[in-house]
Amino acid sequence: MQSPPEEVTSGGTVGAETAPTVLTRQQIYEARRTDYNKLVDSARLLALILEKVDFKIQPNALNADKSELKRRLFPKTKIMSTGLDDGTCVANIIWEVDIKRKNKNVVKCIASYIISYQGVKDCSADGVTVFLENVGKVATYAYFRALYSQLDWGANLNSEPLPVIQFLPNFRKSSESTGPTPAAEV
Repeated sequence: MQSPPEEVTSGGTVGAETAPTVLTRQQIYEARRTDYNKLVDSARLLALILEKVDFKIQPNALNADKSELKRRLFPKTKIMSTGLDDGTCVANIIWEVDIKRKNKNVVKCIASYIISYQGVKDCSADGVTVFLENVGKVATYAYFRALYSQLDWGANLNSEPLPVIQFLPNFRKSSESTGPTPAAEV
């Protein structure tokens, strides 16, 4: 069964005899995929900056049995510039880890990174968003994982290392998803 067309029209000049075309959902995803692949080929990392770190630990986290602790990982991406005008896209990627003991936070670590790529051209804002959501997150995660391990070691928490993760490109916007994405328990 084919889904109904989206209320999205293609750009371009519209003459008296030409009406805007309505794109199907599949055509929208294919356009995002094409833009994403173009960006993977042309975009180059310009800067990756650790902007802010906040690490808090409660004393009762240190004497807790490891089986009582539940750790969760939350990534967030905020697009600051799509780069369609100047060729440089910028995003703020925020990584958050919290550890709960009996439903109370006993450890919290938040790190904020600013990441930018140059070489953004001939793409849509949707394509840039997909690129930053996937490539930008992966680029910053390695740095966050190393930072968190140092903070964990310094606090003598001795928790397991954060997992290695991989994001597969999702060509849907978050508003098009079927529901909220839960945090990953790690």
